[in-house]
Amino acid sequence: MAVADDISAPSAPPPPVRLNARAPLWRLIDALAAGGWGDLRDAPQSVRTYLLALARIADARTGVAEVTDAQAAERAGLSVRTIIRARTWLQAAGLVVMARRGARQGLRGVASLLSVTKRALVALLPAARRAKDARSRRRASRPGGAPSLPNLTRWQSFPSWRRKTAPPRRSGSAGPATRPTGPSSVQRQLLAEAAAAAAHPPRAATIAAARAAIAR
Repeated sequence: MAVADDISAPSAPPPPVRLNARAPLWRLIDALAAGGWGDLRDAPQSVRTYLLALARIADARTGVAEVTDAQAAERAGLSVRTIIRARTWLQAAGLVVMARRGARQGLRGVASLLSVTKRALVALLPAARRAKDARSRRRASRPGGAPSLPNLTRWQSFPSWRRKTAPPRRSGSAGPATRPTGPSSVQRQLLAEAAAAAAHPPRAATIAAARAAIAR
């Protein structure tokens, strides 16, 4: 009896997942973006775009990326000068550390070795979420905000297969449209062709000749 009570009782919701520095880099940056970026909200847009590009380039576990400024510019869709300014901004904020500076050797460049500080990203998440919640509360408290607006969306149940496949209703008919009974003319033709093919199967010599013609 106790087992039945346990089964019928609703299960408790799972606890929220807390991100730490062991989480993949792309997940940390995605969580920071979903939280409104926090302290990076007032930074230039190129800083956030460059950080999103690094999330796809860098190693997800270590946060290390071997990339040139030109490669990052191509990935982010920005100019090289803008990428340099964004990288300098992130270095000053302690979010990116340059372990090896790149250099140019002839026509080929040596990539820089950058490390995205995952602990610094984790430290930005709580304040980013609190700031996002505060902005949502301020928007809701304005005149004409979300609480005072009626829900104008008409509720409709999920369409069943009858409403999807039923023929269009005739003009002037008040009752529901009736589905046609029996196969259509095209379906009857296909059934007749299938019955004729089953009654006269191809011979083995015919199949061998067709395979030989294809192999040529």
